[in-house]
Amino acid sequence: MFRLTSRRTLLITALFLLVALAAFSLRGLLDQDLDRRTFEAFDFSNGTTHLSGTLWLPDQPPQSAVVLVHGDGPQNRTSDNGYAPLINSLLDANIAVASWDKPGLGGSSGDWLAQSMQDRADETTAALAALRQRLPGLATGALGFSQAGWVLPKLRAPQADFLVLAGPAVSWLDQGRYFGITRNLREGMDRSAAERAADAQAVQDAANFGPEAGEETIRRTGLTPARYAFIQRNLHADARQDLHALDIPLLAIWGEDDLNVDAKGDSQIYRTVLAGRAGSSVVLVANATHGLLKADAYNAQLTSDWPATRIVRFLVEGRRAYAPAALSTISAFILAQNRSGAGNP
Repeated sequence: MFRLTSRRTLLITALFLLVALAAFSLRGLLDQDLDRRTFEAFDFSNGTTHLSGTLWLPDQPPQSAVVLVHGDGPQNRTSDNGYAPLINSLLDANIAVASWDKPGLGGSSGDWLAQSMQDRADETTAALAALRQRLPGLATGALGFSQAGWVLPKLRAPQADFLVLAGPAVSWLDQGRYFGITRNLREGMDRSAAERAADAQAVQDAANFGPEAGEETIRRTGLTPARYAFIQRNLHADARQDLHALDIPLLAIWGEDDLNVDAKGDSQIYRTVLAGRAGSSVVLVANATHGLLKADAYNAQLTSDWPATRIVRFLVEGRRAYAPAALSTISAFILAQNRSGAGNP
């Protein structure tokens, strides 16, 4: 009798664990699904460029609204669905979300590689105006990632009511050096050798992207002419001047274990520049990556470096792939802007 009871207990326990695991997986997979949400086309123009995107609406009347501003690279409106857990999290907090394909991708005309950071800021301003027209009376702002750190600080009131930056760098050149040092360390160099190699690369880059560079130099870099021109155009981007002039509440948030950006150094610059600015906040999230995911599970300089097992884990975990409090910190800041009266006539 004891043996039979034990077997039944084990069976019930095993079934319970299987159900719990299935429920956990299903919840994470639901975070990857945006088709189940209410959405509509979000098309607008910036000069002669037509931008095509999507506006997702929460189940309840939205309390705030935000546009997503991409980081570097050829990204479509959902960043190949990488944004899905974030968008679902914002929607569940009753925040409307709009995003669009970069110029030249998906349904958008133009060429993102032909843009300067000011061009990207103008594009974001046009998106915010379109969103405000669609959802009047709400606090309306922008949530940007990485490279958006040289884009969003160019905005001023009343173009936006608030800004959120995830993983921004202050200086393009300094960020490149930090990225190079980190890559060298991860490849096995000691600190001194890693810094020397990064400094040598910086000297080479100064020559490669200088005004005297010709076609042979471009070929030597291994970049396409369009990518080369994009880097040359934006190489000296630095957010300091724009941050000093900022008149909009800003949340700047980094993962402490960021491998791409000097989170501790750049966050200190933000703290210094934004000191005394009402409504602004600088946050470092423990055990978090450049994209605010859990560092012990997901840290890499590029998501293309993820093995298949890590991709599967992200799909199963959904929003739980993010470091604790990262998403709630962003949502709480956005919602606080509407309560403060921003966006109201």
